[in-house]
Amino acid sequence: MTKFFSNHKLRFFTKIIAAHVITYTIVTLLAMPLTIDYADSIIEFMGFRPLDEISMGAVLIGQIIRGVLLGIVIWWIKDSIIGKKLAWLKLWVILVILGIFNTYGPAHGSIQGLIYLAPIENLPISASLGMLEVMAQPLLFSIVVTFRRKNSEEH
Repeated sequence: MTKFFSNHKLRFFTKIIAAHVITYTIVTLLAMPLTIDYADSIIEFMGFRPLDEISMGAVLIGQIIRGVLLGIVIWWIKDSIIGKKLAWLKLWVILVILGIFNTYGPAHGSIQGLIYLAPIENLPISASLGMLEVMAQPLLFSIVVTFRRKNSEEH
């Protein structure tokens, strides 16, 4: 049981969770003003709940849970990515392929979504730009997670 809760694992998971929550917040805050009627477009065309119905506490808890899940997966593959050449690119490609394009459910932007979801007519460009946000967050996350200071023992 001691190995399960080692300081090394705790530091690793804390880094992953913090990197996810912070990059998620940064990319969201940058995307909102760049897209005109961002909230209205997303809500209307993609079936999101109205923003005034969403609890920011629930968003934070959800992102922490996502960070933990990312931590589990990255922990298992870290030795083949972190510290290697182009680690950020390898991690980003894994996240994009598994988390965006190759989801098991029909999500917008995924292969399943392309097959099973009807196209959205008259989709405003601001809603289409949401895909840039979806691609940018795992990119920033991958860069932060794989960044290593010189003489760092952590991996």
